[in-house]
This record gives sequence, structure tokens and C-alpha cells, in this order.
Amino acid sequence: MMKSYRDIFNKNGCINIKNILLEKEKRIILNIIYESFYKALGLKNKKIFSIEDKYFHKKLTFLRNNNPEVFGNIYDKLLINAQLRSIFYTKKMLKTFSKILNTKIENIYLNGFMLRLDSPTDNRNSLDWHQDTPYYPETYPIMNAGVCWMAITRNSFRNGTLVYIPKSHYKLVKSKSFKKGKNHSEQKKISISKNEMLRKKNLNLSFGDASFIHMNIKHRSGQNNSNKFRITLGCRFHDMQSDFNTGKEQYVFNDKKLLNYF
Repeated sequence: MMKSYRDIFNKNGCINIKNILLEKEKRIILNIIYESFYKALGLKNKKIFSIEDKYFHKKLTFLRNNNPEVFGNIYDKLLINAQLRSIFYTKKMLKTFSKILNTKIENIYLNGFMLRLDSPTDNRNSLDWHQDTPYYPETYPIMNAGVCWMAITRNSFRNGTLVYIPKSHYKLVKSKSFKKGKNHSEQKKISISKNEMLRKKNLNLSFGDASFIHMNIKHRSGQNNSNKFRITLGCRFHDMQSDFNTGKEQYVFNDKKLLNYF
């Protein structure tokens, strides 16, 4: 089946793989997240039996709403946690990246690590329709790269999972830069046609599942209408085999033609 990953990725711009994480890896992730928060949440037991535990999410929501500074400090440390990021550097994950991009493992480059902790009914960190290439153009113009979304909670329409348009990765479209407010990051919004809206899908994943989407896939954040956080890990993966823009992202953004396009 691994041989078909590249074909599915090229055709649909997205491939979902069930149970890619081992139980041992899932326990590591749970322990890191839970032990990072349990003191701030006032919990006595260091162990969590399920990431779907209602009491844990209730306490986490209270902390997010009533003490955002403490919540933010914990989140910032989790975001750069080496053990969390190491999940993407296992031989299994690197092999999957290489199969999808049709390149050797030694040609894989990872960046853009992310940890999404999207709280109920909070849209401050939601993104409108966009493509990831303008943010991570290392393989421009070939765009042999993708985004890995790894579910920690059970992610569905109700808790605002990623919404994407299958087969929308064949072309990089012109984006418009805007900011929701002075405290928000700049976004590169794109327009979506009525026909594309009819084809949109929700990225439904359970803990241990992962989705690999092309860097050009048109997607946006959903709205979390549940009573739990939506928790997701992710990274960007690139093929360094050819036409790879080395160095920092600004190396690419110094290109006037590219700047005018984005």
C-alpha cells in the first residue's frame, strides 16, 4: 500500500493514514501534555487515562479563559518541546514523507512545527481560506512538499477540524494579505468559488491518525462548537532533492517576482 501513497497524494492532494502512531508514542504525547498542565489546572493525579477526559478539558478551558498568561506560557514551551517534535523524526514517519514525495529519506526537510490547542467557541486563532506555499515556499515552483496534521483529540466538524477542498492543489493562486487586528498575525487569504465550496470536506481524524496534505491544498480552520479543546500536532515536510530554496524563508521572499506574486 505504501507504493500508492504518492499516487493518491498527487491525485487528491491529500492522504489520510489511520493509526500511524504506536501506543507507546501516544502515551508519550499524553504524558507531555498532561504533565505540562496538571499543576496549573490544580489536578492531584499526574496520570490521564484519555485525552477525551471531560474534566481535563473543563479545567483546561477555565485556565484558558481566566488565566491566559499562564496558559500561554505552558503552550509556548510545549510548542518547542523536543520530545513532541521527535514524533515526526521517527524512521516510520520519515519513510512515509519520502514515499509521499517520491524521494529518499535523506532528502527530507522538516520545519513549520505546530501544536494547535483550539479552545471551545474561541476563533482568535482561526484562519480563513489559504494555501501554505506562500508561508513555506522552500520548494517553489515545483512545490514538492506537504503538511502533516496529526490528531491528538478526536477531530471532526463539531470541534472545528480542518476544512479542505480535495484536488485544489494543482495551482498556486494569488493571495491577499490582511490582518484581523494589531495583535493578529498576517494572513494570506484566497478566494473560493461556489463549486469549490460544494466540494469541501472535513478532516476527520482520531488520536493516532495523520493526514498529509499538499502545500497547495486550499483549506481553512473550522469552528469549535464542542465543549472540548481540539488538539493537533503538525509539521511541514519538503523534498530537498532539487530546486530547493536553501537558507531561511527570507531567502525566497527577497525574490521580487515572488514577492509581487504573493
